[in-house]
Amino acid sequence: MFDRGAGGPFQRPGLSLGRRTLPPITTRSFTDLIAERVRAHHPPGTGPVGNVVTHNVFAEDDAAIYLGAGGRAAVVVRLTPALRPDLYGLGEAIEDNGASLYLDAHAGFLRASLLLPALDFDLDTGMLLDEGNVQEFLWAAYTTETVELHISHAAHDRLLPFTCAAPGIRAVLDAGFDLITLPAPADPRAEVAAVNGTLNPSALVPLRVTGRAELAITFDVEA
Repeated sequence: MFDRGAGGPFQRPGLSLGRRTLPPITTRSFTDLIAERVRAHHPPGTGPVGNVVTHNVFAEDDAAIYLGAGGRAAVVVRLTPALRPDLYGLGEAIEDNGASLYLDAHAGFLRASLLLPALDFDLDTGMLLDEGNVQEFLWAAYTTETVELHISHAAHDRLLPFTCAAPGIRAVLDAGFDLITLPAPADPRAEVAAVNGTLNPSALVPLRVTGRAELAITFDVEA
């Protein structure tokens, strides 16, 4: 549905975390792709065009997807029976205990590890700073100190959408800023694999449920 490599070379200015600016974005975010699609179907001068998209269209099996579309930092997770048979009990555990997000800085990348209660594993994601989705997530999380969790399961239709307070996320990102903005490693997959297996306590951002998140993302594109 979304081919972030389509359309040839791409670049836009990096977003800001506080008073510091991230490197240029060279990989389109989902927001960029939707905007390009809208402008391809509306003549210049149309004005703002409203868009509505649900978080689950971005989900991938047994993975955590980070995005900041619509200015909302969200982690989208779709579990499969290989990791958990269903979602029963997981929503209640998250409401009671919250979740844990580790944003561990390394040279040229950020390792994000999401731990959900009642699961004995974490979902690891390597983040490169030239990716639009990554920067939009970081900008929204830094600005609002809020992270949404949108959890689904491949075997049934139940959805778990939570809005979570993310206290301390600004301090964690500030501490790692100089490291993650170094040039990306030549082999990112190998570098992420090399640091898997441990969790850095100083990179912990506790996520505490404050309410239910809206299922849809709404935003305007200027055509």
